[in-house]
Amino acid sequence: MKSSRLKSFSTIFVILLLVGVGYYYRSEIWARWRELLNRFQPCQSPITYSIVDLDSRFGLTKTELLADIKRAEKIWEVPINKTLFQYSATGDLKINLIYDYRQKATDALKKIGLVIGDDRVSYDALKVKRDSLLASYNNEKAQVVALVDAYNTAKTAYEKTVDDWNARGGAPKAEFQILQQQRIDLNNRVVAINQAEDSLNSLVDTVNSTGAILNKLVATLNLHTATYNTVGASTGKEFNEGEYLSNVGGTSINIYQFNDTNQLVRVLAHELGHTLGIDHLSNPKAIMYYLNEGGNEKLTADDLVALKKMCNVK
Repeated sequence: MKSSRLKSFSTIFVILLLVGVGYYYRSEIWARWRELLNRFQPCQSPITYSIVDLDSRFGLTKTELLADIKRAEKIWEVPINKTLFQYSATGDLKINLIYDYRQKATDALKKIGLVIGDDRVSYDALKVKRDSLLASYNNEKAQVVALVDAYNTAKTAYEKTVDDWNARGGAPKAEFQILQQQRIDLNNRVVAINQAEDSLNSLVDTVNSTGAILNKLVATLNLHTATYNTVGASTGKEFNEGEYLSNVGGTSINIYQFNDTNQLVRVLAHELGHTLGIDHLSNPKAIMYYLNEGGNEKLTADDLVALKKMCNVK
């Protein structure tokens, strides 16, 4: 009787497992089918999206990000009165806000009152600031080196004196008190060195942040000048604000950097345009211009032509 119950339980478990696996693969197959349908017949059904990765260092809640995405959606949807995107907790298009050297650089510059745009004025202002920061870095680095050298000299002298007195059986009380004070002074020097190094490392981050953004501006403005090296560990190579990815694993939008909410909406709108199959446009004011330099949240005539062509709207 016990064996019969065990077999029944095993049969039910296998059936439930097969149903679950079948439902999972059916969902996956349907998701891939919707993705292919949107790729070859864009705008026929809304592209469903979900928020997967939202790094807390951006200072945004999921509700706030959803509101920003909605603003970006409307840029494309309102002109043709059509729902092109739709949020779903399991949406096919994965949206990620990834915090790395790009936003870290932006945040570092905000702390010193610099907000950078994609123009020559920003480049010139930032270059002047970096030259000043680099001079401060070289000065502070020299001070740290001097502190370390002085500490090592004092430490060597202290240890030699201690060894000498130990060899003679120990220091008299007066000499011992002097040595105790020297040991306290050495510990205080270590604290001062650590504080100076922390200040220097913070300055290194700021110098490297300015260098990373200057390198971005050199590329985007097509300036004929050398790129800027870091003064410590590399902060990264590229400085694109966002990207749209489509591969065998699915589709995703990764956002890396923005100065404020308006710029975030513009970056999102640009990448959403790519999900519709729209390529870059030559009009600098267009949402789909390769640089996110405009301030408008409306499609230009070029954007609208590209959208209507892609969605087969007259």
